Amino acid sequence: MRIKFLTAKLAASLGLLSVMLTMPLTSNAVNLTTYRIYLDDNNRSESFIVFTRDVVPEDCTLNMKHFSFDQNGKMSLYSGSELPANSAEEWVRFSPRNFVIQPGKPQTIRFSMRRKPNTESQEYRSYVSVACEDIVAEPAQKDPNAPKDRPTVSVKPKLVQNVPLIIRTGPLDVEASFSDIQIKGNIVHGNILRSGKRSLYGRIALVNKKNDEEIAFIDAVSVYPETTSYSFEISALNDDNIPVEQMALKFIEDEIYGGSLTIQKDIK
Repeated sequence: MRIKFLTAKLAASLGLLSVMLTMPLTSNAVNLTTYRIYLDDNNRSESFIVFTRDVVPEDCTLNMKHFSFDQNGKMSLYSGSELPANSAEEWVRFSPRNFVIQPGKPQTIRFSMRRKPNTESQEYRSYVSVACEDIVAEPAQKDPNAPKDRPTVSVKPKLVQNVPLIIRTGPLDVEASFSDIQIKGNIVHGNILRSGKRSLYGRIALVNKKNDEEIAFIDAVSVYPETTSYSFEISALNDDNIPVEQMALKFIEDEIYGGSLTIQKDIK
C-alpha cells in the first residue's frame, strides 16, 4: 500500500484538503496529512490531520520516540535512559494525545513551540509516534449469561507511523556538496556531503542542463546533523534520449521545512 502525505497547511492552500478527506474507502488504514513537522522562531505552530479510510473507529495514541543516526545515515532506536541532548520533547506542546477517530470525522493534532528566553541556536529532533487500532464490536457469545444483543469490544493492532519533529532555535549554518559521482549502466551513484549545525531536507534531481527540466528525482531526502555522507542512486533513463553529458545533479532544500540551500554539479 502506498500512502501519500501532504502538510495540512500546504494542502489547505492548494485546495486539496477537502479532497483528501473525502477519498473513497480504497484501503483500510489510518492516514496522516504530513510526514514532517517543522517549527522555528518564525513558525511557532503547526498542525496535521489524522483520518481513517476504514469503516470502524480507530483508537489512537500519540507519544514521543527518539532515533539516532550514524555518520552514514543508518537509523537506530535511541536506547538511553534519559532524553537525548537533541530531543525536541521539552520544546513542544501538542494535543490531543489520545483520541478516537470515527469514519468520516478526521482529528486535527496541533503543535506549538515553547518559548524559552536566552537560548542558543540549535536544532532539536524527536519523532511523533502515531499508533492506531481498530475498535471492533463483536457479539458477546462466550459468556452464556451475557445478553445476546450486547456487544463486546475488541482491539486489532495496526502499524505505527513515526513522524519527525524538527525544531530550530535561531539561525544555523549548513553546507553541502556532491561527491563520488559514478555512472554504472543507466544508474547514477553519488554522495551528498553535509557539514554544519543543522539537517538538510529536500529532493535530489537529475536535470537537463539546457532547460533545467527534471529527468528523475528522489523526494523527501533527509540528512541529519549526525550524518556526514548520504549515499544515493538515481536512474538516468529517459524517453528523450538525453545524453549523460547533458545532465546535472541538483539538490534543492524544501523551503516549507526551513531550507534554502541549492547545490548543483555536472555529471562527467
